[in-house]
Amino acid sequence: MNNAQCVMRNVKILILSLLILSVSQIASAAQIESVTDEAGVLKATEVELLNQRIRKIEQAHKIKIGVAFVKSIGNSDMVRASNNFLDQYFKKGMNGGIVLLVAMDKRKYEMSTDRRMINIITDYEGIPFLKDKFQSDLSAGNYYNATNNFIDGVDELLTYYETNGEAYGTSTAPGVLDPVTAVLSAVMAIFFGVMIRSSLIGKMSNVHHSLAALDYLQKNTVKLTENRDTFLFMNVQRRARGGSSRRGGGHGGGGHGGGGGSF
Repeated sequence: MNNAQCVMRNVKILILSLLILSVSQIASAAQIESVTDEAGVLKATEVELLNQRIRKIEQAHKIKIGVAFVKSIGNSDMVRASNNFLDQYFKKGMNGGIVLLVAMDKRKYEMSTDRRMINIITDYEGIPFLKDKFQSDLSAGNYYNATNNFIDGVDELLTYYETNGEAYGTSTAPGVLDPVTAVLSAVMAIFFGVMIRSSLIGKMSNVHHSLAALDYLQKNTVKLTENRDTFLFMNVQRRARGGSSRRGGGHGGGGHGGGGGSF
């Protein structure tokens, strides 16, 4: 075999190897759909409809969305399992990825967001918003509606971010009065109202309140010879400082966000 034949043989082997690699990558990518139902809680037609909806939303917002119903995650932690599910299949979106993992044996669910999506769907406002969208249907066994509402919620939060330039809950929406602001405003209004009323009443009379109790005593009529404080009893209470129960942006580390619960 001459050199030319050796070169041609090596080229053919290289081309064949590249073809095999490409086919294996395509097959691997095809193994996971946006909606995976290992627990058998969805109909095949429902899975297809949900996948079609997700594909449209992914293209519109340049994100990745994953939903998985599994029979069991074994001894794995829900947070770790959802993070791994996200990292393995759904971190390729330009604007990030989000997944919803539902473990039927534990009756628990967990959402995970990557380091890009966590700035769009925040742990403290976005994740609770999504929970309110689908948790009641999940508890009732309406798994198709629950998944559909989860997808709707993601679409709404992404649309809000793209329209307003900030994540949902970052500031009060126009036309909506923040309850805390309303209470503070009411307290301040009452305080200043009382102050103004007292000032007006004071100007209407030549009788004024004294600033100290001693001013009401006639001079040189009472002489205090002893000054002592007497305590009848003393009760000391100690209370341990408690930390916040709300999950922060760590969600198990690695730049993940998210949150979950039971159903």
